[in-house]
Amino acid sequence: MAESTTTVKHDVTIDFGCIELTGTLVHDDENHVLELELDEGPEPISISLQSYGLTPAPGNVFIKNWSEHSGLMARLAQAGLVKPVRALTVGPYCSTAYEVHVTL
Repeated sequence: MAESTTTVKHDVTIDFGCIELTGTLVHDDENHVLELELDEGPEPISISLQSYGLTPAPGNVFIKNWSEHSGLMARLAQAGLVKPVRALTVGPYCSTAYEVHVTL
């Protein structure tokens, strides 16, 4: 039987800057996904940067630092949910994304 690559932490409150949401934080390491499971459905935390040829290291995900996720990585790190690994500049607008290690 294969070992699970999913880690779950219940009753997590995440500050998105303009709103706080509480749910179950789920990290699917195999698919490089971090999301907050809410009654209304999943709220994505991580993003894929495969279109730029980037894949995070095992245990890591990418988090964008623009639009509704501006400042999110810093708040997640302060809450002890992730540790920053590196900053990346991506896209036509030279936006910043972070590779973070998930510490659930």
